[in-house]
Amino acid sequence: MFKFFTKEYFFYVFFSFCTFLVFIFFVFHIFFTDRSLWTIFELNDKIIFSSNELDKLQNQKIQLSSEIDLLRYDNIDSDFLSEIAQELLGLIKPDQIIIKIPK
Repeated sequence: MFKFFTKEYFFYVFFSFCTFLVFIFFVFHIFFTDRSLWTIFELNDKIIFSSNELDKLQNQKIQLSSEIDLLRYDNIDSDFLSEIAQELLGLIKPDQIIIKIPK
């Protein structure tokens, strides 16, 4: 009848309660803090996106560097120069025919 008031039962309940609190603490930190699983997955996605963006920017840098090299004074490519003149200034040679195709 007085089983609930025994010392052993009190320690059993207290130990169970403390174990439950520790479990809740760790579960909370696994899912809801700055170092949670969700945050790790989001950071991995951001890393992948940033890596792809970096690759695109590096390719664009290489392309622009090659265009700059073609336009240097000591190494001018006449075909590239005439292409730029046609696109930007609308200049054509007398023997060329331009057909405009709408985009």
